[in-house]
Amino acid sequence: MSAITPAVEYAIRQFLGREAMLLDNGRLDDWVNLLDEGILYEIPLRISARKQEDQFPKGAFRMHEDMAMIRKRLERMGTSENWAEDPASRTVRTVGSIFVEEDEGGGIFRVHSALSLYRQRALDRAYEWIPARRIDRIRIEASGECRLVRRTIILAETILQTPNLAVFL
Repeated sequence: MSAITPAVEYAIRQFLGREAMLLDNGRLDDWVNLLDEGILYEIPLRISARKQEDQFPKGAFRMHEDMAMIRKRLERMGTSENWAEDPASRTVRTVGSIFVEEDEGGGIFRVHSALSLYRQRALDRAYEWIPARRIDRIRIEASGECRLVRRTIILAETILQTPNLAVFL
């Protein structure tokens, strides 16, 4: 029998929506509380290749962060050394195409989703659009709270059109 009930899907969808809202509103201190202490947040490097399996060189990442590194990024964001986000980006995240499947048990689910991030900075009329797929591992605790255990972000682009990835995807 599948552990993926309508209540599980609802909890995960609510979690992803809340997470997008917190990030879009710059509430990073609240967002980090959604993460598991053992989180792994990664963006593998993608290259153009004939075969899908050859697009991701083993061990090559744009980002490969644990909780300590994420906290360090958050600390730096609050300082005058945060040039990439001064002024802060205005963002709108749309999360869709959500598919939930069982993972390793223990209340952990593998969640596939598509992310579309709109980003505008300073007074520019120009904007950035960052399309990606995400593969998350989300744990639903006994209390009903969800925690992000792992996030792998698969960027659609091989050559980034954005000058930096200073925002969380």
